[in-house]
Amino acid sequence: MGNLRQLQKQAKEIQRQLANEEVEVEENGVRVVVSGEQRIKKLLFEKENISPLVVMEAINRALGKAQQLAAKKLMGKVGI
Repeated sequence: MGNLRQLQKQAKEIQRQLANEEVEVEENGVRVVVSGEQRIKKLLFEKENISPLVVMEAINRALGKAQQLAAKKLMGKVGI
């Protein structure tokens, strides 16, 4: 049971850290800021008539960076 509590404590600490981190992607006139919890914080358009595909690509790239950040934090805590 002690190990489970320790893992829960570590998971909460990682969540807290991720909540305070952001990743940003800027490409083709779209700027996306995503939290470490993979929530979109900002979505800015620097020009008009941007294709929805360009917007989706920027969002997906930002979410991918947030996932990498979370994985790095997790691996660091569990010693992988």
